[in-house]
Amino acid sequence: MQLFIRHRLQDKLVLPLNYQHILQAIIYKNLNLGAEYSKFLHDNGFPYEKRKFKLFTFSLLQGKYEICEHKIIFRNEVFFEVRSPDIFMMNLLAEGIARNGIAYGDRHITDVDVNLDDATIETDELYVKMLTPISVYSTDRETGKTYFYNPSEDEFSQLVKDNFVRKYIACYGVEPESSIAIEPAYVSVKDKYVTKYKNFYISGWFGEYYLYGQRKYLDFLYQTGLGSKNSQGFGMFSVLKQER
Repeated sequence: MQLFIRHRLQDKLVLPLNYQHILQAIIYKNLNLGAEYSKFLHDNGFPYEKRKFKLFTFSLLQGKYEICEHKIIFRNEVFFEVRSPDIFMMNLLAEGIARNGIAYGDRHITDVDVNLDDATIETDELYVKMLTPISVYSTDRETGKTYFYNPSEDEFSQLVKDNFVRKYIACYGVEPESSIAIEPAYVSVKDKYVTKYKNFYISGWFGEYYLYGQRKYLDFLYQTGLGSKNSQGFGMFSVLKQER
């Protein structure tokens, strides 16, 4: 399910370049109509072994902007999208935003348009463009160092597959019948993206990719995102072409 959030700006909106944590806070705050659910999602989520998945993702802010002195400045109108396979969460979020508005830190916006949609994937092969970067990584147990993979490395596609399996089991409690595959179609060095999220640097990749798998698994990824860090604003894609 998808939630589209849009509002106009009476005055310019000034945010740090790394503003994903602000959008994440908007989501959690507006789930407070269901206090128990909000606490469950924030503290626990959907567990798989030692990992906890939130099973939602969100886009960057869209609209006319300029960058000045390490700030991003939006004018006139902005919108962003949230996706999740959790219908209860999405309805709760839509109701919360419609009732309370949204707050970018201390900037409160009350007049917000919210629209729910239920677009689904209907084929087993997609050509997609990343709206937010794909991030996959591994951490050395001895040194604690984290290495982020790029799409040209074999580990990149394997980690995307592994992440899909873990998220699917966390969501539904059963293993998928088959895996998925991802293949870079058009990715350049300009597609590399690095951001700082709560004092941690995260690296990911925009670009265009082919996705293969059963329709229901590609639809699951459309709702949850590709790769890791989905609930921190990574892994959302748009569909450029659906193959049959």
